[in-house]
Amino acid sequence: MDVSVLGVVLNWFLILLSVCIFLICWFFYLNYNYWKNRGIPYEKPFLFFGNLSFVLRKSVWDFCYELKNKHPRDYVGIFLVWKPALMLQTPELARRIFVKDFEYFQDRFLYTGFSDPLGSLNLFTVKNPIWSTMRNSLSPMFTASRLKVITELMNVNSKELLAKIRRDHINKNKDVNLKELFSMYTSDTVAYSVFGIRVSVLNDQDSPLWYITNHMVKWTFWRGFEFTMIFFVPAVAAFLRLRFFSDAASDYIKKIFWNVVRERQNNDKDNNKDLVNHLIKLKDNLKLPAESGSDLADNLMLAQAAVFILGSIETSSTALSYCLHELAHHPEEQEKLYNEVTEALEKSGKDILNYDELMELKYMSSCINETLRKYPPLGYLDRLCNQRYKLNDEVTIEKGTPVFINVLAIHYDEKIYPEPQEWRPERMHCASDNDNLNFTFLPFGEGPRFCIVQIRASLAQLVAAYKFVPADIPYKVETDPYSVILSPKDGLSVKFEAR
Repeated sequence: MDVSVLGVVLNWFLILLSVCIFLICWFFYLNYNYWKNRGIPYEKPFLFFGNLSFVLRKSVWDFCYELKNKHPRDYVGIFLVWKPALMLQTPELARRIFVKDFEYFQDRFLYTGFSDPLGSLNLFTVKNPIWSTMRNSLSPMFTASRLKVITELMNVNSKELLAKIRRDHINKNKDVNLKELFSMYTSDTVAYSVFGIRVSVLNDQDSPLWYITNHMVKWTFWRGFEFTMIFFVPAVAAFLRLRFFSDAASDYIKKIFWNVVRERQNNDKDNNKDLVNHLIKLKDNLKLPAESGSDLADNLMLAQAAVFILGSIETSSTALSYCLHELAHHPEEQEKLYNEVTEALEKSGKDILNYDELMELKYMSSCINETLRKYPPLGYLDRLCNQRYKLNDEVTIEKGTPVFINVLAIHYDEKIYPEPQEWRPERMHCASDNDNLNFTFLPFGEGPRFCIVQIRASLAQLVAAYKFVPADIPYKVETDPYSVILSPKDGLSVKFEAR
């Protein structure tokens, strides 16, 4: 090609590139005036990133915490790359979104592409009307009678948890990673409650569930990027075809699930104690659109099993870790909990407590709930506005706008919880496991009972057998910068001393 022609082509290319860059910048500039034009306070965005420039440098949890400090008001506008979103920060507004005006906010905002059925069809992500159907159908799985049966296994696993602590962290004096240790415990419990598989990774056995969940409890750069895109930038997640669960985890969950189903069908077995059995019966009675086909029903069943595994292990192990961390730094409160548990054990005449006895431990409830207040697993709860909604005389939320409830703004509101940085179990003495305290307490959104029972069963045996002493780490714990769900950066640690 002639040099002069090449120069002309290059010039036109540079002009075209400049025009494209200008148009992209103009698009972002116009979008970034969205809240300003409406007279709504907003967090100043960064070009191309919006308010997500913190991603992979600090956790989403820390972002929500800092946002409520910078903007101590009822609501504040933010930008998810280019998309405007509204962050609400009071219990009154949370009540309107979740209850009073729920018909305007029925679905979550996050990516739910059907190229990822396990990620898009679980109870946490699926949209209405399937969400309502699945929620009502799954509720019977977590009745008190079923939880009583599962608690028996939780108590067995808790004994193995005590043995592992004695074996590895007292006798061998190894440093403990609480997050990993409690993930093993919850993994063993979930293996039985989902698949009816009795196996113990705590006792150094090979566990199919630990194979799946081991990577789930470790936030990596790529996993942090995937979850951030799925939760905050669904368009990018769709373009990159990102997945809620990895290919390996998805394939392994499918393999275990259908192996258990085939075994029961071939042997005519029926196990009313686990989730698989409940899902099999649910599939037979599930009412779905005629054109949906059998694949949708199968994928719905698999998706519920998958998200139950992730949710039960991730949230319970994190809550337990933070609870022991706080008890180690609050010896008076720890002693009070110890006295409550030992009194209950003496009254029962046994060395473990059953479901009903665990539920009667009021001070334990206070310790767990105060931990969940100070360290809620999710810093926010999300919804998508599905029709034009008037929030007040100044604010109208347009259809398609993401709406977030800043849980940390509520949990750390000094008018609701004086000195919110302090861990004070007594302030939660009236809270039950499913009480949102007039929307001032939103650790799980709607608080799964299974997770709380897991925590109770292990905590009762732990505090009866061991004293928790602070390890050589600061009291203020850094969060994992790659995490979307709250996770301590280094797993947390305490020292165990036999009582």
